[in-house]
Amino acid sequence: MICQRCGYCCIHLDVNIVDPRSVLPGVDIDPGKMDVWVLKPKGQRCPHLSFQGDLAMCIIHAMPCYKGSPCDQFEQLGREDDLCVLGAYFKAVGYEK
Repeated sequence: MICQRCGYCCIHLDVNIVDPRSVLPGVDIDPGKMDVWVLKPKGQRCPHLSFQGDLAMCIIHAMPCYKGSPCDQFEQLGREDDLCVLGAYFKAVGYEK
């Protein structure tokens, strides 16, 4: 799946995310923190999400703690080189950013 970087999944899905209180800015997870996962409920914007214009950016995307996370492993049905259709779905049913 090719992410369209719309940010809708980062707002409108229930997902376990890396606890923002566990992240050392620009580094990785604080070694003193043992429980690094928290539930981000649907409808709540992920605290790691930022936007540059309409382009969604994950501030921990390049950090080691992102690798293997539920966000990193997110997929949709279809070919690997298909464009993500989740944002189009959320727009069609009236969700907003």
